[in-house]
Amino acid sequence: MVNTPPGVGLSTADLAPLQRLLLAYAPAPARPWHGLCWLLDQRLAGVVQRGGEPTIAAIRLAWWDAVLVEDDRTKGGGEPLVERWRAVAPAGTRAAAERLIDGWRMLLSPEPLSDEDLRAYGAARGGGLFNLLAGEAGREADLDGPGAVWALWDLATHVRDEELARRALATARALAEEAGAPPAGRTLKPLRLAHAVALPDVRARAVPAAGFSLRHYGRLLRASLRD
Repeated sequence: MVNTPPGVGLSTADLAPLQRLLLAYAPAPARPWHGLCWLLDQRLAGVVQRGGEPTIAAIRLAWWDAVLVEDDRTKGGGEPLVERWRAVAPAGTRAAAERLIDGWRMLLSPEPLSDEDLRAYGAARGGGLFNLLAGEAGREADLDGPGAVWALWDLATHVRDEELARRALATARALAEEAGAPPAGRTLKPLRLAHAVALPDVRARAVPAAGFSLRHYGRLLRASLRD
């Protein structure tokens, strides 16, 4: 099973605006890997957001587990993202990839998400993604907290359920009080900027009405000048 929608490849031009901007702040040698990680997160989001029977979405996520975590070589041939991942993924990325997939899997639950579920989702998706992006540069850093803050903010910008969005931001706010921003380092700059973009909305529990806006772009620009 190759669950690639028609026309989907490896172009970072397909990334959402914030992710494209963050990619520009990654060091040139790390940029291809960062782009691949952002594209993976976006592909997993597409699996969950596609709607339909949750069992089908769960099967699709299990396929990603098989090809990226279990390295099942009988699957994934001809899938551009998988083939590129297998060619360039640094050693030790399987655990972080598994957490990222598990985070998205949590959103398939037929039961309403509790605050504890939201915290677990943030740590899994955000922590997994931030650790993938950081690679060796983040090995000694605790990126789960800032990753969770960003992931919960991102969830709040995309869900239609306003009450769920507000609870996601409230959970993110509690986490932000426990954890600081990602540490210094050129490879980690995109992570610090992502965190800086999300933090004011999280602290104010303000659900962004239009996703990534000029206001968020201003935050990104100011944070990039300070960093």
